[in-house]
Order: sequence, then structure tokens, then C-alpha cells
Amino acid sequence: MTIEQLKIILSGQPKDVVTALQKSSFVLPGWADLDKQYDPLKHRIITDTSAYPPKLNELGQDEFKRTPYALQKLAVNRISQALFAQPVERLYSSEEETDNSRKAKDILEQIYKTDNYIDSENIERGKSLNKSCQIATVWKVFEKPNIVKGIQAKLKLTHKTYSEPDGYKLYPQIDENGDLIVLTILYTDSEQKEHCFVYANLEKPVLLVYDKLADWVQNTDLSKELTFFPVIYGNISEPVWGGLAGTKIVEEIEEIENFDSLYIKKNASPVFVLDMGDTSGMKGSDVTEKTDDAKRIIKVGKGGTINDATWAGAPESTNNKLKRLRNAFFEQNQFPDSSFANFLGSNTSADNKELLFSDSRSKAEDLAGEWEKFFYAELNIIKEFAKIMFPSLATEFDGFSIRSVVKPYSIRTKKENAEYVSIAGNSMSQETKVRVLGEVDDISKEVEDINSEQSAAANQGF
Repeated sequence: MTIEQLKIILSGQPKDVVTALQKSSFVLPGWADLDKQYDPLKHRIITDTSAYPPKLNELGQDEFKRTPYALQKLAVNRISQALFAQPVERLYSSEEETDNSRKAKDILEQIYKTDNYIDSENIERGKSLNKSCQIATVWKVFEKPNIVKGIQAKLKLTHKTYSEPDGYKLYPQIDENGDLIVLTILYTDSEQKEHCFVYANLEKPVLLVYDKLADWVQNTDLSKELTFFPVIYGNISEPVWGGLAGTKIVEEIEEIENFDSLYIKKNASPVFVLDMGDTSGMKGSDVTEKTDDAKRIIKVGKGGTINDATWAGAPESTNNKLKRLRNAFFEQNQFPDSSFANFLGSNTSADNKELLFSDSRSKAEDLAGEWEKFFYAELNIIKEFAKIMFPSLATEFDGFSIRSVVKPYSIRTKKENAEYVSIAGNSMSQETKVRVLGEVDDISKEVEDINSEQSAAANQGF
């Protein structure tokens, strides 16, 4: 879409505008389908009674317990944690380091990291993106006097992330250069009224708000021109559990587990053999076995016998298949099955456990590239808002660039990190050592403090 085409659409009637903008430049799985895979209570083992009909006993009770596995949800949580359990590192670079430039960096960190709890937000955004395949974050300022790093501000920075699991429908469209030109957000409020937000990246960006009454009408009170385009959008082509391919594995695991549970229940009741002696001339019993019998009695005549004809290898074969399927799911999605049971039962050393996470780290690094682009664009927006909030430091905000580095989760302990830094010796700069240790937010100040202390200690030695 071009700006000219977008302008033509926006000049139409509200109903036509909303209809025309309910299109996306990206072909992504719909949340309605993904939700059925993600939510364990919507899995086929629960909902598809034609494929898995009830197994009724004599009391009319369903013996089929329908136990789902929440492995898709586990995949989303594990990959999101692998990406953001260790906070994203921001590297600032500027041509000249001054007191004002340092203050500008401190202010930006305060309004972005602390005031907008961005480290926690990244985990939540990761979960939303990894399960629904798209998210959008919109930043804005509102009037609220506050003090940041000793400087009075009349405005406060805030944000909101939109995703389909939270009830928002997203329709992004890009221009010929691949840049986001318009984002349309539709949602229904608690009173079942429909609303539409349109963020259009024209020469002068605008927010247009439409409400559906008898028909769609523009909300002129909320519609407004924007100083700049405040929207960040991201997507992935499939959910992190591998989409339908991963779900097929989970469905087979659930099927085996549930049918095996039926077999176990049926054969868990005690069985007693009653020797009736010589039964010649006796009538055969017409008593039939019931599934709700507390115990089962099998009558055998004198000299008779009864043997278990069950395949002895059935339980072992079933367990082995379940293990293969479960391993296939985790291997396919590149993260370890690091449950408490697995780790407690393992004698693996800390170094080898780090190796177990190597594939997970590789997947996190694959995903990290798009996130780092996402953060680069986002921080440019934060800088623009910071210039409005703190106009006296506008030059300083323009004077540095920021690169974000996603640091995939590592199980190294603080002691192991310290030993690593110690062994590195002069192969690392002081700043790099402080960064690897990860104990402080302000790396430059920490390096200055270390050098000051070392200098003071050296002077005392004389």
C-alpha cells in the first residue's frame, strides 16, 4: 500500500474505512485456530466426542477421563523465558561523553526500564508473540508531573501492547519499502460495543478512532494528529511449538495416555480364583462381570486353570512410544525437557547441563534477531518522546544510538561467571568484565568506581 492509496481509503465513509483496513500484508495463522492448539482444554481429546466417544459403564458414567497435555503452552513459556529471563542489554554509543549525555542515558533507562517495567513486559510480549504470531505496542505520553533523575517533567511515558489473545484483532499493512504504514486494531468492550483504532503513518501521522453505534462513526474527540508514528509491530510465521506439526505429536501423546488409562483402570481391580471342586452336573453361571465391581472372581473347576494372556511387553512398549513422542516434540521445537523429575533423576554436571540448553539457546538466538530490530525501532520512539518530555536534553538524546542485545538464558551460576571473568584476565576490558558479571545496571559508573578505588588504594600504598 502507498500513502496515496491510504489517503484515499481514509477519505471515505467510516464504514468503508473500517472495512477496507481489515486486511493484513502478512499471511499468518489465525488466533481462533492457534487457540485450539494452545489451550489444553480445547484439544481434540477434550472436545472431539466423535473421534473419542464416551466409554460408559453400567452406571452411565464416562470412563474416558480425557486428560490433555499443555505442551504447547510449555513451549511458549520456555522459549519466552529463554529469550528474556536475562534482561535485554542496551549498548549506548556516542561520539562525545559528557555529563549531560550521561544524564540523558540515565533518564532514558529510567523511563523505559523502570517506569515501564520493560524487562517483565518483554517476557509477556514474548509469550504473546510466540503463541499468536503477532503483537503491536503503542507508546504515548500523558500529563502527569513527575521527577526523573532530579529533573521535573510535566509528562509521563506509558505504553500498551495489543495481541489477539487479549481480545484485539490486528491488521497491519506495509508500504513498498516494507515499513509499517497503517495498523488497524479492532476490539469489543465489556458492553459488547465495537471500536476501531487506526494508526496511519502519513506525512503527518494520525490516530483515527471509530465506534460502532447503529453503524460505524468517527470519534472526533479521540481522533488526533500525532507528532510521530508511535507504533511497533512484530510477527513470526508460526507459533514456537511448531504449529500443526507440533500439535499432531501432542494429540498422539494424549490419545495414548487416555486409552492407556482406560486399560489400567479396567485391569486394576483385584482378581481372585475360586476352585469350585468337581463341577460335573452343575449349571454354568449366568453372572456377568461388571466394570464397577469392586473385585472380580473367576470360577474354575477342579483341574481347571486360567492364565493371563496379556502381551507382557505392552506397558513397556507404550512407555517407550510415549518417550519417543515426547522427545520428538522437544527436539522439534529446540528446547530441553527440563522438568524437575528429569533433572533430579540426572547426575549431569553443571557444565553438561549447560550443553543441554545449547539447542534452546540457538533457537532463542534465531528469534533474537527480529527482536533486536523491534527494540531498535522502539528505542528510537522512546528517544523522540524523551525529547518532548525533557527538551533541554534534546541534543543529547539525538547524540547517541542504542543497540539492544538479547541474552539467551544460561544456567551458569554467579560463581562460574566470576571464575570465567577471572580466567579471562587481560583478554577482557574492565567494562566487558562488569557487563559479563551483570550485577549493576550502570556499567560505566561501576568501572569509574572500580578505577577510583584502585587509584585510592595505590596512593595509600605509598
